[in-house]
Amino acid sequence: MKKLYLMLIAIGLTAAMSASADLLVDRGLPTANLNNAAGADRSNVAWAFTEYTSPDYYVVGDTFQNTSSQAWAINQITLWTVGETDTAILWGGIAGGSIGLASTGSSIVPTTYANGALYQGTSGSYISMYQVNFAVNITLAPGQTYDFFLDGSGSGDGTVVPFVHASNAALSGSPQQGSDDSMLYAEVLNGVLDSTSIGTWSSDGDGWDKASDVNVQVLGTPVPEASTIFAGALLLLPFGASTLRILRKNRAA
Repeated sequence: MKKLYLMLIAIGLTAAMSASADLLVDRGLPTANLNNAAGADRSNVAWAFTEYTSPDYYVVGDTFQNTSSQAWAINQITLWTVGETDTAILWGGIAGGSIGLASTGSSIVPTTYANGALYQGTSGSYISMYQVNFAVNITLAPGQTYDFFLDGSGSGDGTVVPFVHASNAALSGSPQQGSDDSMLYAEVLNGVLDSTSIGTWSSDGDGWDKASDVNVQVLGTPVPEASTIFAGALLLLPFGASTLRILRKNRAA
């Protein structure tokens, strides 16, 4: 009977915790002021470092925060890239701590803006875009900030990593949750991101004429409080059951 009780408890825990993924952070692609037609109000941009000496190079990153009152179990982080994207790797970690490999499991899918347009480079040519969905297993407590960086291969012009899509929050026309007009950079040394090299930068006057943030969407589920999980498990137990023991940045051209 003990085995049966344990099975019922496991089922109860699973039922209490299972739910469809929700958006914790919605800072997706811009929907307004796209490409060169927008003139000075252009909202979309893409960044990568083009000066590097492999195996030492720099990557572009940003942050997002859990602004809810609950911990979240994050299972997917979505970024967008511009130009050839052969592989995509995500580095990440709680702000102020060490950064590690957050995900190498990603799907890379061709995409466009909501109006069907592609990214237009400064030369006027249109460049392919990709949605990159990273499978992750991250628990983020209320108020915690997460640092992330895009690594990988692609871009087709000699850079070591793909260009990551970003936009100016005020001109984007779409929710830009957590935007702060700044981004991150870090150095990858011999295949490992150096947490001590992390810094912040703004594209306003450093590669562009306005500030920008990396576009990102974060999906997961709120983590139920312990009392809620315990109550759900008890409902499945027979009556009378015993108590449980429980440096230089460049725009895509």
